[in-house]
Amino acid sequence: MPDDTFNSSSVVADDLSIRYNYVTINEVITFYREAGSKNNPVLFLLHGYPSSSFMFRNLIPLLAEHYWIIAPDLPGFGFSEVPNPKNFQYTFAGYADFIEAFLGKLNISKATFYLFDYGAPILMRIIERKPSIVETLIFQNGNIYREGLGQIMETICTLLDDNSAQSQLKLQKYFELNYTRWGYLHGVGDVSKIAPETFHLDQHLLNRKGLKDIHIALKEDYKNNIALYTQWQKTLKRLQPPTLIIWGENDELLIKQGAYLLHKDIIKSKVILFPTGHFALEEYGREIGQEIINFKNAYQTTDRHH
Repeated sequence: MPDDTFNSSSVVADDLSIRYNYVTINEVITFYREAGSKNNPVLFLLHGYPSSSFMFRNLIPLLAEHYWIIAPDLPGFGFSEVPNPKNFQYTFAGYADFIEAFLGKLNISKATFYLFDYGAPILMRIIERKPSIVETLIFQNGNIYREGLGQIMETICTLLDDNSAQSQLKLQKYFELNYTRWGYLHGVGDVSKIAPETFHLDQHLLNRKGLKDIHIALKEDYKNNIALYTQWQKTLKRLQPPTLIIWGENDELLIKQGAYLLHKDIIKSKVILFPTGHFALEEYGREIGQEIINFKNAYQTTDRHH
């Protein structure tokens, strides 16, 4: 009679599998996804609002053969801890300090950075302080130009500045399911390709006690990013890192003018527009993955820096 017993010792996990880890950074329990060999160059993926490293779930396996991939959840997002605002600075500057500590904890001193949405202003602060940390850059709907802000971002900023009871009421809708769903579905070519767990998971986590107040305050802090846009542009013009610019061209939050201006300022850059919205990976993840591989092959270095 055949032995149908499953022998777990015969199963060997390879470097292409995603690993789900926790690490404590500045007393905050932080979740991150990891894949690939540490002998490969580092690819550091940073999410935006209101998402988490879950947004990279399909991209990571496509690139795990080529990179050591690290994708954390910021505190107050995803599966990372939500520290009390009395003990944690929920600002873009605070997040930059946190991610810098995270990189230090994992001994990462050189990486390709994927700058998406909130990830762009967070990582630009680190790049400004430690330019030597950059191997190459990948911008995906991550803006550092005033001209790249869409009308919705302008409206949110206006409501925050007004701070009246009526404005606060209007502001609340940008933290509810209808808006979260819109962020994923608006501008896509085929909505049947967008998994509903994306916006439902984001909203479920956003609905936790105290989170909306934290995220409203963080939105208000975005004006400090705008004030630094010109400075960041000068930094990239000076550094001229090889840069891949991926953009969902129908994004109305961070519009494609931001992609064009990046391409203009960085000589060794390539811009690729996809006919989709803000979360371009949901509809064109495989194609974006291949573009990243092609880009890496074009600018591959032989030294490993971690």
